[in-house]
Amino acid sequence: MTQLELNDPAAFAAEFLRQAQLQGFGALGKRDLELLVYVLLERDGAIDRNASNHAAAQQLRVTPAKLRALRRDGYARWRQLVAEPADAALRRILGHVLAPANLRAGSRHVAERSRKDGFLAVRVDHPDDRQLLEQAILDAGALPVYERNREVLAVRFDTLVALAERGGFLQPDVEAMLKELRRLAPASEELADLLKKDLAKLRWDDLRSALNSLGAKAVSGSAESGLKGLLKLVFPFLP
Repeated sequence: MTQLELNDPAAFAAEFLRQAQLQGFGALGKRDLELLVYVLLERDGAIDRNASNHAAAQQLRVTPAKLRALRRDGYARWRQLVAEPADAALRRILGHVLAPANLRAGSRHVAERSRKDGFLAVRVDHPDDRQLLEQAILDAGALPVYERNREVLAVRFDTLVALAERGGFLQPDVEAMLKELRRLAPASEELADLLKKDLAKLRWDDLRSALNSLGAKAVSGSAESGLKGLLKLVFPFLP
């Protein structure tokens, strides 16, 4: 068992006392106090927000089910203590779930048929992050899909592109995007079709269609290097 250590004990104590005073001394019940302490532990970084429910549960010596409840209820009750802009939250979540190691772990939980249809499996342990990602997918005009368990979400590549467009992450320069596609997939049919068109008349819809098709092929073919390059093109903030 790893011993919990606060990164900033003074800030942790100050915020705890501030909330206890704001609510009225003794007004917070046992459950409220548990949730407050948990949210402050994640805010401090003593418990990594990206840690799996199992790993975080081990730190607190509780069951994964109780840890999930602490995360879900804690962020619902004390969200103001960890507030962040929606675009920043989505960037943080995608930066974690689209990491190569997480994609490899999630791939075991999506059916072969779904993979051939361009569905990418992403693992989202934190209930609050999962809720934020689900809402972003709904806002992009798609539906969250769960095939085997509630911690692995199947997302079509074209849905990720729609998320990137909506979040303003995509490179708006059509020529710059085309140059990157040439580098990533020089021999692809999609790129050959694009190059037949007058570049002056090339529209973003044409690039989106090619990008979606290339992404679906990379997902279905389990081409990790190609998929990583395309995801980096769609979300430039990915490492």
